[in-house]
Amino acid sequence: MRQHHEDLTLPSAIGPLYTTQEVARMLRVNPKTVHRWMSRGDLSAVRYGTQVRIREADLVAFGQVLTATTPAGADAGSTPAG
Repeated sequence: MRQHHEDLTLPSAIGPLYTTQEVARMLRVNPKTVHRWMSRGDLSAVRYGTQVRIREADLVAFGQVLTATTPAGADAGSTPAG
């Protein structure tokens, strides 16, 4: 029997892909915060069947918005747009 397990964090044609859990750990926020950002459209994500992944390019773009709109010393889990 052949297994179809692929590590989606490996580089691909569209760059590395991250789970919501991985993004939450990287940004030191609760995974629910990542889901909230995605549902509001603040953070772009792609769906592969039932799986949701965040592209590295989208995470970088989101980080630039987050950095530009978050005052120094503020909680990173707060809204990036205000």
